[in-house]
Parts: sequence; structure tokens; C-alpha cells
Amino acid sequence: MNNALSSAINDLHPDLLRYAHYLSDKADTAEELVQQTTERMLNRQGKLSQIEDMQKYMFSIMRNLHNDFLRQKQRDQGNDAELEPVDPQSSPGQKLFCQQVLAGINTLTPAHQEILSLVGGGHSYSQIAEMLDLPLGTAMSRISRARYALRQSIDVPLGESVLQLLAE
Repeated sequence: MNNALSSAINDLHPDLLRYAHYLSDKADTAEELVQQTTERMLNRQGKLSQIEDMQKYMFSIMRNLHNDFLRQKQRDQGNDAELEPVDPQSSPGQKLFCQQVLAGINTLTPAHQEILSLVGGGHSYSQIAEMLDLPLGTAMSRISRARYALRQSIDVPLGESVLQLLAE
């Protein structure tokens, strides 16, 4: 393995792992994403001179691998939404609404799921744009479209805030 590539992978490993955890809620899946991303980079050693920004390139590989994983998971599961547990202190209405939101997110495209997971992970619009290698306006537009698709999926009127509905 080329020393420059080895050094770049070692330097980027914490960032890759952090991004993998944003993409996946399971630690073993996140580790697998990092390993597969590293493997892809090792297989592309001959093209290193063509890569301008190693981090963006590796994030793109990881995002594509994750999207492939999501598509495969959707094919395997069909349309059955696996609902995650919610806070036991929540009221029954809040629990039901949280389950509806989670089910709604599972019906979105992988691209919409990804961008909403980044927003939910606390990233700013500019950070998301940089991670996805997009212009800021494009990232904001994609976030808006993903939110709109989620609202449509769970039947939330445009004038109502999801946070208001959770507070009820």
C-alpha cells in the first residue's frame, strides 16, 4: 500500500467513523461502512492522482455504500417499517406520532433519509453541504424536499410544526 494513501486513511479514520455513525444507528454497521470504504480506496490506488479532496471522495464512497445497503434492506424487508422504541415517559399520543414519523422516514428515498439523518444529527446546512459535496443552496433545497416528503408521508399539514405535534 502506498504511504500517502495509508497516511490519508489513518488521518481520516475518525472522521469516517463519525460519519458512518451518522449514517447508521448500529456500531457494527458503521464499522463495516468504514472497512468497505477503506477497501474501495485500496482498490483505487492507481487513481489517487485524480482525487482532489480525499475526505470528500471517501465520504462519497461511504454515502454510496450506505445507499446501496438501504436499497438492499428495503428490498429484503419489503414495505414493513421496523419501528424503533420511543421514550417510555412520552404520552400515548407522542409515542404514536413518533412511530408514525419513524415509519414515514422509512418510506422515503435513501437520499432523503440520509439528508434528514444529517439534519437530525445536529449538522448545520453548511456542514451538510460540505459533507455531501454540494453547493449550499442545493443542500438546503434537498433538505426542504426531504422534509416536505416526510410531511406528505405522515400527513402533517404544511402550517403545523412537527415539534408542536410532539408537545401535544
